[in-house]
Amino acid sequence: MKKYSLEKYKEEKEKKQKNNKRMTKITIITIIAIIVLIISALYIANKEFRTTIDRYILRKEILEEDTNSIIIDTENLSLVHAYNNKIAIYTEGNLNIYNSDAKEISNIEITLSKPIASSTNNYLAIGDLSSQKICLVKSNNLIWQKDIEGTVSKICVNKNGYVAVSAVGTTYKSIVMLYNPEGELLFTKYLSNYVMAVDLSDNNKLLGIAEIDNSGITPITKIEMISTELARTNSENATLTTYTAETGEMLTGIKFQHKNNLICSFDNYVIKITEEKNEKIYEVNDLTAYVDINCKDCFMHVDKESSSVFKSDYKLKINNGSGKENSYIIEGSLQSVTTKGKIIALNLGKKIEFINKNGRLIKRFISNEEINGIVTSDKISAIIYKDKINIINL
Repeated sequence: MKKYSLEKYKEEKEKKQKNNKRMTKITIITIIAIIVLIISALYIANKEFRTTIDRYILRKEILEEDTNSIIIDTENLSLVHAYNNKIAIYTEGNLNIYNSDAKEISNIEITLSKPIASSTNNYLAIGDLSSQKICLVKSNNLIWQKDIEGTVSKICVNKNGYVAVSAVGTTYKSIVMLYNPEGELLFTKYLSNYVMAVDLSDNNKLLGIAEIDNSGITPITKIEMISTELARTNSENATLTTYTAETGEMLTGIKFQHKNNLICSFDNYVIKITEEKNEKIYEVNDLTAYVDINCKDCFMHVDKESSSVFKSDYKLKINNGSGKENSYIIEGSLQSVTTKGKIIALNLGKKIEFINKNGRLIKRFISNEEINGIVTSDKISAIIYKDKINIINL
């Protein structure tokens, strides 16, 4: 009998200890959850608290004096371009490439008068506007350069190093040429209209060409999606689909997204062009302040807020093309918007906020003076002043 009572006592004691441990765990988890909720609420609602967390805990806020700088007279620079984790600067016959520590890691001698550039990942393509020279840089090395037929008007490069360039000054209004990463010409397409924009898909299979027909009283924009494989044997019969805008609608950009979707922005709408159909995915309205399609697999628009509920005058909205939007409230006077890849840079005068495509703040740069300009990639950004360029790692 005593033995039975002792065993029962031990069982009850062990059970009680287990219950106590379980309750302790539940209590700790509950307390942590409450603390997280309180911190999250304070982070959203209290600007001073949010600034403190961003600066000292999350390290999101960066002061001008804490960044690396390239001391240079920027007024005489022909080109400043950010790609991958590098900054390319062209001046006086030299393309100088800098790393995130503001140290020059490469110098490429090349003669350019009005350089224009395009980059994706580690590739940088440069064309000399109204001249014949184009070149391709991979990382910090010159891969190839050549003179083309006609004079350069547009250039783009995809993530695999394929380069599309449009040219004028031949017997045709425009021509578009596609080069592989080794600099071999794959095909030339001859056009009877002027080219406004070109873009390449990530898989090298599609080429988008936007043309403008000025033969009538009012210009008409036409967009073609070209099969690069078909164009190698017959460039004149390689068009997969064509979209013709209404008279007077002005194109502002084209960009391949989600592999085969060609996103095109006009002054009053954004349209998605595929081989199967054309679909308007955004209509500009009276509250729209900015629209940009240069994000990776999404487009953004900034709307003026009509409600006084928000302290901000503007809200950034990021759309993945399927209707889902992520938002970010802009606090301050918006000067300009720069987008590249997964990064959206909001210029607020003496402050720049870097937002990702999920609507999250990545970095906030605080300047002591007005900012002249900004260029960015997914990994690095250059803040341009009159006499220096500050570099920020994203």
